[in-house]
Amino acid sequence: MSAPQQPGYNAPVQGKSRVTAGLLNLFLGGFGVGDFYLGYTQYGIYKIVISLAFAVLGFLDLGFLSTIISLLNFVWWAALIAMAVMTFMGKWIYEKDANGVPTV
Repeated sequence: MSAPQQPGYNAPVQGKSRVTAGLLNLFLGGFGVGDFYLGYTQYGIYKIVISLAFAVLGFLDLGFLSTIISLLNFVWWAALIAMAVMTFMGKWIYEKDANGVPTV
């Protein structure tokens, strides 16, 4: 007689969505929300610190340079990373979450 097993004991673990991570990066990329979603806390903190540095530089009265800095902040953290995560590059960038579970 074999011992009863818990239901789903050997079931594969469902990973987190790369599309969700990409959308979070698109809309809240400067706050590192997509990285926090996947468990990459350190990367999320880096993004917050760099975004705050860009924001401080953006608030300084540097004229046209402030506008360029603000645009760089948006384009880099939000658009580029979100597009990379949601397209084919996301398979390599966010192949697994911080716990080693493959993303889907």
